Amino acid sequence: MSLNTLKSIARRLRSAYYILRSGTSEPMVDKSNYDWDFYLHQNPDVAASGVDPREHYFQFGRKEGRIAVIPEAGAEGSAEEGSTNYDWDFYLQQYPDVAAAGVDPLKHYFQFGRDEGRIAVLPTLDFIGSPETDFDPARETVLVVSHEASRTGAPILSLNLVRILSKRYNVVALLLGGGALVEAFHEAGAVVAGPCELRHHPIATKLILDKLFARCRFKFALVNSIESRFVLSSLARHFIPSISLLHEFASYTRPRDAFRQALFWSTASVFSARLTLQSALDEYPDLDEKIAHILPQGRCELPFASLDEKSRNAETKRLLDALRPASAPVDTFLVIGAGSVQLRKGVDHFIECASRVLRANPARNFRFVWIGKGFDPDIDVGYSVYLADQIQRAGIERHITFLDDTSELDIVYQQADVLLMTSRLDPLPNVSIDALCEGLPVVCFESTTGIADILAEEDLADACVAGYLDTADMADKLLKLSSDTQLYEDVVSRSLAMAARRFDMDAYVEHLDQLACTLVDRARQEAEDVAEIANANVLRPDFVCSPDRLDQLPDEVLRGYVRAWACGVNQRKPFPGFHPGIYQEQHEPLRVDPLADFIRKGRPQGPWLVPVITPEGGGEKFTSRVKVALHLHVFHPKLLSDLLSRLKHNTVLPDLFISVPSDDLREEVSLQLTGYAGRVVEVLTVPGSGQEIGATLSALGRKMSQGYDIIGHVHTRKLTELEDHSEDEAGYSFLLENLLGGKSGAMADRIISRMQADSTIGMVFPDDPNVMGWGDSRSIAENWAQRLNVESLPEYMVFPVGAMFWARSERLAPLWDLDLQWHYDSSQFEDNVALQAIERLLVLSIACPSSRCAVTNIFGITR
Repeated sequence: MSLNTLKSIARRLRSAYYILRSGTSEPMVDKSNYDWDFYLHQNPDVAASGVDPREHYFQFGRKEGRIAVIPEAGAEGSAEEGSTNYDWDFYLQQYPDVAAAGVDPLKHYFQFGRDEGRIAVLPTLDFIGSPETDFDPARETVLVVSHEASRTGAPILSLNLVRILSKRYNVVALLLGGGALVEAFHEAGAVVAGPCELRHHPIATKLILDKLFARCRFKFALVNSIESRFVLSSLARHFIPSISLLHEFASYTRPRDAFRQALFWSTASVFSARLTLQSALDEYPDLDEKIAHILPQGRCELPFASLDEKSRNAETKRLLDALRPASAPVDTFLVIGAGSVQLRKGVDHFIECASRVLRANPARNFRFVWIGKGFDPDIDVGYSVYLADQIQRAGIERHITFLDDTSELDIVYQQADVLLMTSRLDPLPNVSIDALCEGLPVVCFESTTGIADILAEEDLADACVAGYLDTADMADKLLKLSSDTQLYEDVVSRSLAMAARRFDMDAYVEHLDQLACTLVDRARQEAEDVAEIANANVLRPDFVCSPDRLDQLPDEVLRGYVRAWACGVNQRKPFPGFHPGIYQEQHEPLRVDPLADFIRKGRPQGPWLVPVITPEGGGEKFTSRVKVALHLHVFHPKLLSDLLSRLKHNTVLPDLFISVPSDDLREEVSLQLTGYAGRVVEVLTVPGSGQEIGATLSALGRKMSQGYDIIGHVHTRKLTELEDHSEDEAGYSFLLENLLGGKSGAMADRIISRMQADSTIGMVFPDDPNVMGWGDSRSIAENWAQRLNVESLPEYMVFPVGAMFWARSERLAPLWDLDLQWHYDSSQFEDNVALQAIERLLVLSIACPSSRCAVTNIFGITR
């Protein structure tokens, strides 16, 4: 018997019991008039009391104005009755899947949405203080966004930003989460908006911020931490310049697109260390470095802990007893570590280093103390239990201890001799800045923290920076500091001087303020560029948008396009035949959007525009006077049939030159070719798996050039790639549809007839809407470019992505002359870097005053 059946029986029994007991003349109500589940959901006090819900409703609930059934959508008065608990319009806006399903939003919420954690009413953005009454009308207003208000690194930095900015601006502190410092933000001089959870509700975030931006006119916004990125798109839509303060590593931030979204929507990004910027560039090499800045934060003032004198004295005693207990010798060298007990902080390295030091100099008195929450071997079986075991097996229990977090870190710095930073990755932790400002030497690993770079720049690396995760080297540096008094005092003196220069919070905020002021004009220009492009109505949504974003509204498409060209992330072309990057490069320095500038200047001709061949329109007829060859490189025979079927859409029957990666496949491929109506000239084995273009330019190149006017090159993908990567499959279909045809008709015929009619067209390939640079292939390309007499490599160009194209054979002659012999050496193509270089050099090799490229485009087919 199902649960619903049992519920139904129980309800009937309750109703019968009620009628028999009370003798009421109230008629039995069916599901349309009374819903037990809804009544209990709607009235948790009734559910908690355990009374019969129907009895409660008829005795009390009706008189109190409670409702006992989900109102029908659009029913008179229903919206008002439930307005405090749910909002129909908001629910549909917030959850497009519900709107698309066409179901009643209220029923959906009570039956499914509430249990799924959906919200049914726009969250309220509460304020501490009021912009209307608290702000000086003569001052400009700025926004500081903090992901929470806890007593941790990023929120404490946000609090210090507010403290200093409030001296010259009206400041709104938007808190996306709560914590102990909420009131402290107000006391520091800000009107506090929040805490309000916006991080998981994008539509709600947009609506709430729209209200905030209507209430306050912001000069700029400082958005602190990657965890605050959720507000950036709304700031960009309102053209409020924003600076993202990024302290995290892109390599370990999840979800993986978090950094891309932050970089995309920020007007500028400030990284706390070169190490964190490099991590972002490694993950997103297309990032425009002009919008990225490196600026180490200053030393934060810690908010005063609300401890009474008795509690503070108790905390001081706890710390002193743990740091330097009475039993410890006076000359004990105290080494501290700090941070939450987690793998990233490298607590295991701290223990290993301690063990090495104690073994190396057992006569010296050392004590190691780790300060931070999370060490609990009884509960934490993922990390703490192994740390405890490590300590026991090393036999250093008497020399190492763990302390919980403390608000009295000044006492710790005063008692310690060295801060040991053993993190695997730690951008620029406040504890290291504080320690240096107190004159405490900081010893760390290279390539793990921005502090290592700063110490190296100050010539302190020999004393304080160990090799990457090299605990033996780190232990050696500790031993030298503990035994060489002169060295120790020198490091202390230089650390103090360096910290005073580098970690001044007022100077840090001044730098941010100056940068933000330069962004105001940039945001204003971006608004003008958006308006210019919107008025021209030139964007092709099916071309600008990636396949997964085709449902975007026109204003979202436009805003995303301009943002991409402003930040260098996710750049795409606006319509076929135009490359904004080439236009920008030819008009440097260009401080406006290249498409907007192109439109303002009357759409001038230049290398940024190339002819476009489409399936639509008339087009010249193909004639047999032109001799055509096509090279097919077949990775897998099962995919050959698709190529051959696409060729059947065309009149042209090119002579086929086939290459396969192994002798085993030659026979199978040859069998499939027996049905081809044209001529199969050769089936050649080319060892290796990555040489589809290599076979064209070496083994078969000169053969195809003899007697042929136009040569084509296409290939199949590996079958495993098709099965594992849907994007590869879509991209491959995009290329074949553009070069051979299919649903689009006879594209090969159109291409060859256009080349026959226009002798200036030397090569034709699909116009890929994505903008791609050289990447790692530049160094290889520069070497080959010299042999091709190409003087310089432009940053941007149109080129045949995937190295699939149609070309005049005489235009490819310079590539034959390279005599690369790639089919004999497959190692050059293991990482595809050489192939990427050749894709781009194909276009440069045919460049001359009498030759140009053309591209193909099929409406609605993109990648």
